[in-house]
Amino acid sequence: MLYKSIDYSLYYNIIKRFFEILIRDVVARDRMVSLPNKMGYVYLDEKPHKRAFHIRVDNEATKEAGETVYNRIPILDDFYKKLVWVRPTKYRNCKILPLGWSKKIINYKD
Repeated sequence: MLYKSIDYSLYYNIIKRFFEILIRDVVARDRMVSLPNKMGYVYLDEKPHKRAFHIRVDNEATKEAGETVYNRIPILDDFYKKLVWVRPTKYRNCKILPLGWSKKIINYKD
């Protein structure tokens, strides 16, 4: 059997493109997507917020006061979305994936 090595940038571009297609199918088409090679499936889950606000640091007020100043910013929607990967039992059951760059696609869907 002959193995061909590829450089990292090509590998990265292949994986990135695969996940772009995966996110499109999960979010835009609202599907549960089965992964190849019996790796489980991925779906988008809505979870309720556990608190009514985010805490952010106000950088300008912090510089003026000389100590850290926090602001409470209200959360305007009732739910947030997470990408969930249900893996086969030989691994662990579920893994909630960070959204990162796919957050734009998810937020613009609504």
